[in-house]
Amino acid sequence: GSAPALLAETGANGFVYPIRDNTGRVFYESPTAADKAAVAAEGGNDAISRLCAGADRAVARFNCFHDSYYAFIHMQEAAICQKTTYVWYDNHSYHWLDPSKEQARMYVTGLAVECASLGFNELLLEELCYPTSGKLEKIDYSGNTMGKTEALVLFLTELRAALEPYGTKLSLLLTEELIQSGSNAESGQDLAALLPLVDAVYAQVADPAAAQELLRGYMDGAEPPELVPLVREAREGSWCLTAG
Repeated sequence: GSAPALLAETGANGFVYPIRDNTGRVFYESPTAADKAAVAAEGGNDAISRLCAGADRAVARFNCFHDSYYAFIHMQEAAICQKTTYVWYDNHSYHWLDPSKEQARMYVTGLAVECASLGFNELLLEELCYPTSGKLEKIDYSGNTMGKTEALVLFLTELRAALEPYGTKLSLLLTEELIQSGSNAESGQDLAALLPLVDAVYAQVADPAAAQELLRGYMDGAEPPELVPLVREAREGSWCLTAG
């Protein structure tokens, strides 16, 4: 109940709500989340919807493919697996979904649609990528029918179509390193392919104007996504936005 008053007091026009984390948990009442992956918010889904209704910009921070719940249950159908056919795990012992697998894309898209139905008008996609750390040599991609970038583009395309009835915007949380390089073969991220499918990019950058120009350069003459610079706060793990 205090959230609208806090927004007014600080002069903020919106907020970022962590809705799905890097373990695959979702922080709302979900009818489709994997077993034990849903952690209901205090006050339930109605409280989240009221919070969204009180802000111009209600952003759900949504981890895409880092998932230790659904991936473990559906190894062959949805997960990144080892050459032994068992689900792969990274250096934190977390599992990943494989965006080249239709069942993985359908599961993540279904959760994203649920977030849109709660009232979020923007989804901030985190880890829209393949894993880049851990014992990568153990991963078996031999059965994949498409390349990494192609799979990420397909997921974004399907996600945009699914969210169109809600008018929900899509944003990417990126590192400054990726913005400067433009691509990463291991992660599958290619900004020239991904940026035309999103509305904004969130990143902690040293020079926002320079970063915006880099984004423009990947767009082949089209208008680039909005850049939302992040400013690290004193409290560990938190940041605020400088967007208008």
